[in-house]
Amino acid sequence: MDQDALGERVRQVSTYLRMHAGGIELSRVSDEGEVHVQFTGMCTGCPYRPVTMAATVRPALLQIEGITSVHAQGSRISEGAERRLADDMSAHRTGIPAWPASAAEA
Repeated sequence: MDQDALGERVRQVSTYLRMHAGGIELSRVSDEGEVHVQFTGMCTGCPYRPVTMAATVRPALLQIEGITSVHAQGSRISEGAERRLADDMSAHRTGIPAWPASAAEA
């Protein structure tokens, strides 16, 4: 896994989330590609955090080669419920950036 690409993508997503006075930061990354993030700013208490995770954060980070899963610290929603949210949101992704496949394309 390219740590630089991951760091750059986290920065890109965080910049996007700043529109809502929030952001994300990396908490932990395993050798197996499991990524844990922590929401910051206004995102920490936002009731739409699961939607943001399912529709924006996870898809953006999973595009980085070697990332196998993305989890949010303190998540209070099941993976199944989050998956349903992502499926429901996929038709309504207007305004959400299409993340480049690599940091080199950013």
